[in-house]
Amino acid sequence: MYLYEMHCHALPCSGCGGIQPEDLVRGMKEAGYAGMVLTDHFYHGNTGIRRTMPWEDFVAAYEQSYLRAKAEGDKLDFDVLFGIEEGVGGGKEVLLYGITPAVLYRHPELRDGDLATISRVIRAEGGLVYQAHPFRVRDYIERPWEPLPAEHLDGLEVYNACNPALNNARAVAYAEEMGFPVVAGSDRHYMGHCENFGIVVPRRIRTEAELAQVLRSEEYELHIPGV
Repeated sequence: MYLYEMHCHALPCSGCGGIQPEDLVRGMKEAGYAGMVLTDHFYHGNTGIRRTMPWEDFVAAYEQSYLRAKAEGDKLDFDVLFGIEEGVGGGKEVLLYGITPAVLYRHPELRDGDLATISRVIRAEGGLVYQAHPFRVRDYIERPWEPLPAEHLDGLEVYNACNPALNNARAVAYAEEMGFPVVAGSDRHYMGHCENFGIVVPRRIRTEAELAQVLRSEEYELHIPGV
């Protein structure tokens, strides 16, 4: 069985501090993970990439942390997959799985940050849209008790290691009510500040397309130690 992180960040895309991509990969490997989805903050999130750049330049700068992590992962036989965490208004965010950086270059309309557009584009490209840490209560999140529109989502991150237990419990109950597929993620910005959440799968996940297939099949278990 193989453990994968579904939500983590590295510099320079993490605008709230963090860890270098290579150090993150080494730390995750030492922590027992087989791989990770690097879901750096994107254009409407807490990114450290300058938004005033032309779109292609912004995307090129954004993908550097993934490319650095991927290169280190290849050295260590550790699977590094591309993902995104993007803000969609009111402090709420989504996790985008199953796509590659090439999708971003093809779709400058993603710069608008509209959830309906994001969902349409990502789904058309074979990817999936999951709400990140639903029901998280923070001062920057408007109406945290309101989930994002269900028609634009493919699943929920119901266990987020940086969420209080009550927030996660509400997400679990809502996912059960709606019949949403679910994932767990650490939401780590550096090693050691949260529990090692993730998903456990019976075989290695080598590509973003394989990740999308695994999520659609729901052939995995949640890894939520201590919960």
